[in-house]
Amino acid sequence: MQPIAKNPDQYLLDLPELQGRDRPTFENFVVGSNSEAAAALARMAADEGPKFLYLYGPRGAGLSHLLEAYLPGTAAALYPVPIYQPGVKRYAVDDIDALDEGYARQLLQLQNAVYVDPDARLVCAGRLPPKELKLPAGVINRLLGGLCYAVEPLNEEDRIRELARQAALRGILLTPDIGQWISAHLPRDMRSLTRVMDVANQIALHAQRKVTLQVIREAARAAGMAEDESIAQQGEAPTALFGTGH
Repeated sequence: MQPIAKNPDQYLLDLPELQGRDRPTFENFVVGSNSEAAAALARMAADEGPKFLYLYGPRGAGLSHLLEAYLPGTAAALYPVPIYQPGVKRYAVDDIDALDEGYARQLLQLQNAVYVDPDARLVCAGRLPPKELKLPAGVINRLLGGLCYAVEPLNEEDRIRELARQAALRGILLTPDIGQWISAHLPRDMRSLTRVMDVANQIALHAQRKVTLQVIREAARAAGMAEDESIAQQGEAPTALFGTGH
């Protein structure tokens, strides 16, 4: 039996099957209570539905995931607000609550251009409801003229059940010790958690062993997601949802 590699970062490289699975899509977004928001965004991606959509919610709710699914490359854009170009149908702006005055004016210009273009659509995301945004009144009015949805993170029970399902799809038994450590030390969003599962699977295959808590910790470190072990426990996860080890 081979020991676990001392440099697990190698498992993040040259893994096209993981790179494809890790890419944000509508299919790998866990909807939870956000079915209306996800459906509206999917309609816009099909060049249907409203011209403007605003999604807001806390970090970890999946806002950036949804924008990237709608318009791949949004997260890697050089500038927070794109310039309107005739013939371009989709636009997306993330973190609009963080825009400075100059980019806020640019967003209003984009909104006005999209409004008069019959084929263009704009999706924005932020942390605050539209009326709480410190942005020009024109920007807020355009947001309110479209659809606005609060995007809610998965509740703890749904998150754990989905994580157990994702683990099972990868042949991983989510034992109580693994589940409790994940709940205490890793980010709450499903994309990060399933990424750790994928990397753990690769480490275990390389070492010719099953996925244990040690492997999960190695995978979390490789993915740059593990929190300091000294952090106080955030409460034990419901062990009944994880099943039992063998």
